[in-house]
Amino acid sequence: MSHIIKGTVVATLLCSSAFAQHTISVQIVDQNLNPVPFVTIEFNKVNLQSDALGKFTISDISNGSYEVYINEQGFVPFSKKIIVSQSQNLKLTLIHDHSYTLDEVSVIAHKHDFKTTNTQHVDQKYVRDNYGGSLAKSLENMAGVNASGIGSAASKPIVRGLGFNRLLVSENGLKQEGQQWGADHGLEIDALNIEEVEVIKGPATLEYGNEAIAGVIKIKNNQIPFKNSTQTNVGIMYQSVNDNYVTSANHQARGDKYFYKIKGSYSDFADYRTTTDRIKYLDRWMPIYKNRVKNTAGEEFNLQGQVGYIDQKIRSILTLSNYNQKTGFFPGSHGIPSIDRLGHDGDYRNVDFPYQKVNHFKVISENEIKLSTKDQLKFNFGYQRNLRQEKSAFHTHYGNQNAPTIDPDVELEFALTSYDAQAKYEHTHNKNFKTIIGAQTQVQYNNISGYNYLLPAYDRNIYSGFIIEEFQKNKTWKVTAGLRYDYADFKSEGFFDQTLADYLIENNYSAEIANYYANRSENISRSFSNLNGMVGATFQPNDFWDFNLNIGTNFRLPTAIELGSNGIHHGSFRHERGDATLDTEKGYALDFKTTFHRNDWDISVNPYLYYFTNYIFLKPSGQFSILPHGGQIYQYTQSKALLTGFEAEINKRFSKEFEAQMVYEFIYNRQLNDHNNLSYFLPFTPPNSIYTRLNYTVDKSLSFIDNLTFGLNGKYAFQQNNIAQNEDITKDYFLLGASVKANILINNFKATLTVQGSNLLNKNYYNHTSFYRALQLPEQARNIQVMLNIPFGK
Repeated sequence: MSHIIKGTVVATLLCSSAFAQHTISVQIVDQNLNPVPFVTIEFNKVNLQSDALGKFTISDISNGSYEVYINEQGFVPFSKKIIVSQSQNLKLTLIHDHSYTLDEVSVIAHKHDFKTTNTQHVDQKYVRDNYGGSLAKSLENMAGVNASGIGSAASKPIVRGLGFNRLLVSENGLKQEGQQWGADHGLEIDALNIEEVEVIKGPATLEYGNEAIAGVIKIKNNQIPFKNSTQTNVGIMYQSVNDNYVTSANHQARGDKYFYKIKGSYSDFADYRTTTDRIKYLDRWMPIYKNRVKNTAGEEFNLQGQVGYIDQKIRSILTLSNYNQKTGFFPGSHGIPSIDRLGHDGDYRNVDFPYQKVNHFKVISENEIKLSTKDQLKFNFGYQRNLRQEKSAFHTHYGNQNAPTIDPDVELEFALTSYDAQAKYEHTHNKNFKTIIGAQTQVQYNNISGYNYLLPAYDRNIYSGFIIEEFQKNKTWKVTAGLRYDYADFKSEGFFDQTLADYLIENNYSAEIANYYANRSENISRSFSNLNGMVGATFQPNDFWDFNLNIGTNFRLPTAIELGSNGIHHGSFRHERGDATLDTEKGYALDFKTTFHRNDWDISVNPYLYYFTNYIFLKPSGQFSILPHGGQIYQYTQSKALLTGFEAEINKRFSKEFEAQMVYEFIYNRQLNDHNNLSYFLPFTPPNSIYTRLNYTVDKSLSFIDNLTFGLNGKYAFQQNNIAQNEDITKDYFLLGASVKANILINNFKATLTVQGSNLLNKNYYNHTSFYRALQLPEQARNIQVMLNIPFGK
């Protein structure tokens, strides 16, 4: 009876004839063919809901045309006209709020992404399958992405040779704020619990502003769980290269409108293995005991909690996270190496001086209100506190310096507090025209401590506004244009080192010279303003070709280290000195990408060009520091610079079981003098490289094993001859890797087991962008990684 009543009601509302005769069975799935449960479907303005398997059925439907509309959070709005002339089974596919998704091997580009930005997406599955000990290492096989490694558990991302403060990393809309300028510490992100990463390359980053020159690594940990669902995932992992034991867990649940998530991970690792038993510092050989890099052990403990509310008009998510890491510094990389400091201490898992401790606490509030069908308001708030300490047993080069009474072993401490507020209003004039208006502000305080000195305490405030217009013509053309204005003020405290002044005078230096070196930093009060613009276009003439072009200006505010540093940076083996007169780094950028996709082929070519009018870099001054172990003074300065290159990518599926990928990266850059003549190359430039990967999946279940997949990959990096001042040439190398992955199904138990090996040939090689490259310390030895993920849920 209820079936007949439901059919009658639906038939009446649809104004169909009195003689209904057909049944329509529909299942809602995502692009991976996973059911999307409990979705609200608008069927000719009648609201229905799918069940736990994403299915719903409508009976007694007459011949005719019917409109289906689905607007589910986390998916692209879906609309379709269904012609009913007989009973039928339908499968409707919802696309997540992006269309380009990088899976285990290839970029699936057949679903057109009608955006003007040059983007690639990876999900949690990709990060776990490619896990390299840190987020940047897990992403470095993507086109244009590299990593500057710092030991086995930390790294910094580099895009097209630009990193540090030229690459912006954000989480849930909040810019990650730490001490990005430093080469000797990594990105404070829990890689194992990331839900999705979007890499935006080129100048189409107007909305993000300062430091987004190379692009944006956009981390999304705000996916909405399915309605009335509960899901838990537990992961355990072992890495042989550093005897790393990792556990991770995440749990999420949602009723109708409320949801929550809890995530955590813990890692405990030992000194990592390398492929040599000695290193050379200057003209001295020093031992590496049993190929283990001393004091590179550590531990990492991370927690994240999230609560949210969602309905048809409001979405509000509150996220709290706390990242903690303690890692040792290789004694040969901190100060002047000595044979005594490199001797084995009998324990591969202990962390001794020198070491660093990092704590990063974040609060992110995301809010979205649909004011009407055409108007949407978003406002986000964020708080971050990044505390980084470098600890080393108190030592001094000055006979008159006493140990601090509090925390005597803290050599350097940086405590950065950041407050962010953002508002964005979107108005859709019609299906072809959209306006986005945004305002942003950031307030920062950076306090310092420790018995050494490197950079001053400072305050920085940034106020920004932007407008973006989006125009679309049919499904062929889309044009985006925008303007952005930024105003910033920067204030730092001067510092006079009386202890140093006294020491120099005692060593027969004149008072003038002593005061010059002891005046470590002046009081700085500067303001900066910038007006930037961007225009981008996407042209899709047919189902086989995509063309994407972005042209714009970009900028970066000079950092405190560039403006006010003056001291020995032990992690970089040099005396670094800032320049308080540096101007905002500015430039122009062009990014063009063309993609061909037909049948089982996806081919893309992506050339780009950056021109800087005043690139900021460290330059050997030719002046030697009189500070003990100071060496040559490196001075921050500016010059014109050019950076260009291209990325080419081919993905091919030969059969249902076999697929392949190849990525080629070429990069070239130079400093330019006042007459635009070529000068030195820019530092930390990745070499040109070719990466290939093959995957074969067994197309049938084997006992309790399903989806058994074998993978083989190789990377060839060309010799890097294009080196900056005081860099060494890095020889070419080839790395071989392999993997085996399978789903394990035993009764109601389900798990995914992944075994992968990297550097299987145990190659002795140097990564040109590695922090330890300056010491001629090779990269990590062969690594076998075993990961087991166990999902629970309904």
